[in-house]
Amino acid sequence: MGTVLLAGCGVSGNHDTVIRDAVANRVFLYQAPGGNDAMLQVERANGYFGGGCSSQVMIDDKFAAQLETGEKVAFYLPSGSHVVSLSNSGACHATGSDARVETTLSAGENALVEVNKWGSSLSLAKR
Repeated sequence: MGTVLLAGCGVSGNHDTVIRDAVANRVFLYQAPGGNDAMLQVERANGYFGGGCSSQVMIDDKFAAQLETGEKVAFYLPSGSHVVSLSNSGACHATGSDARVETTLSAGENALVEVNKWGSSLSLAKR
């Protein structure tokens, strides 16, 4: 009986290591690719400490998606300048002045914006 009880203790999942696609009903804008579009991926880090909050991703002041910890979403944006910002709900820390990035994208370009696990800051990771 003791062996059976202890068997579950060694089980570990990949919930805090895998980044998965955001649920479709929380992604609202920029989902259809166009001929001269760039792809902007927004990825929120994993972690136990950000689990009680949601991050609303705003693109050019439009509510584009809602991300939970460990989620990502891809947007197809027209080439040109764009502003990505965050707004939070739930138990999140308030967003700071670093919860906004500006980027200029060219047609066919791919860019990644990272959100920390608390949903309080953004950074342009790579182009």
